[in-house]
Amino acid sequence: MTANYLVFERAPDKRFTFGSDAITNSYTRWGKPRKLVEAKAELSEEQKGRYFNPPYTVGSAMIWPVRKTHRPALNTAKGMRLRIADRIDLTLECIRRHYAGEPASPLADVISNYADFFNLFCTFEQFVEFFHLQDLVTPEGRIAFFLEEDENFRRPGVPTTKDEYIRVREASLKFITLRGNRMADWVEKNHPEIKVRRH
Repeated sequence: MTANYLVFERAPDKRFTFGSDAITNSYTRWGKPRKLVEAKAELSEEQKGRYFNPPYTVGSAMIWPVRKTHRPALNTAKGMRLRIADRIDLTLECIRRHYAGEPASPLADVISNYADFFNLFCTFEQFVEFFHLQDLVTPEGRIAFFLEEDENFRRPGVPTTKDEYIRVREASLKFITLRGNRMADWVEKNHPEIKVRRH
């Protein structure tokens, strides 16, 4: 570790610096758009307690490459671009399109800037497996969107009704649990000497 970043050196002249990032968002502090704010206001106190401040676990964390010459980094861009709205399912669709050479996505420019990072994994399937993201991909290799309406980025990524907010949060919480268990399974299989705590 150096300066609070993880560094991976592939060769003396090729190194990657990474920053950590939460891959789900409760939109607790988002003061816009107006429809999102109104949707949150309609939640019951019980729902607010469940959705607004979930525990931060390894299953909800990710690393992305960062470098001064390419701004914004992916962790910043996915949070600032409204078509993505800090959602991992929509981010992963952008990454899938990059590997498949499919039409441009809202993150195409940023992903292209870090193409050397994505080249490390050779294929989308290997990227997904390495980061334990299998529960966001269907058996057909498509993305399992939190909201079905989000395919093809036809609308902003933020939920705009109470129902949409609940669906996004429930899907993201389920994904975090599944991913955390998947990561725990991998550690137990490959490093049995490590004691794993499951949440």
